[in-house]
Amino acid sequence: MKTRNAFFYAVCGAFSALLWLSAAQAAEKAGSVIALKGEVSALDGTSVSRELNKDDEVNVGDTVRTGVGSYVVIDFIDGARATIRPDSEVKVDQYAYGTGSDGAVMNLVKGGLRAITGGIAHQNPESYKVKTNVATLGVRGTEFALRLCEEDCSEEAKRYEGVAQGLEMEGDFVDAK
Repeated sequence: MKTRNAFFYAVCGAFSALLWLSAAQAAEKAGSVIALKGEVSALDGTSVSRELNKDDEVNVGDTVRTGVGSYVVIDFIDGARATIRPDSEVKVDQYAYGTGSDGAVMNLVKGGLRAITGGIAHQNPESYKVKTNVATLGVRGTEFALRLCEEDCSEEAKRYEGVAQGLEMEGDFVDAK
């Protein structure tokens, strides 16, 4: 009987360790929220949604969503900074820096973003990519803006006219002072 109990506890312990390791890997930090306005959430790889607030972590595997009239500024672990526009959705597929396998892959599902790249793109530009439903972009510069329009971009811009009033913006980039 003691052998059976010992085996049971060993199996339970091993299973718990595997769950803990997978949870630790799933919560690998990609960056932190430094500014936001309105409704901003992150959906993790297990379909659990959480509201984002200033100083919250954004993890690898998270899909960051902004509501209409909302935005978020994320400071990434390599010093990159991105503003995710109103009514947008961006998934952080990969973000590793200082690991020997540095790289960033983000998927712009909907809307737009503007970013200033950091250490990953400066050290190895080929390892920084942004995917969309129609193309994968290799980022070579230090600053870029990307926008997907469901309608003609000028028509969509009229829909959001006035949304960013009161924000310190240079183009589409919010300065989180």
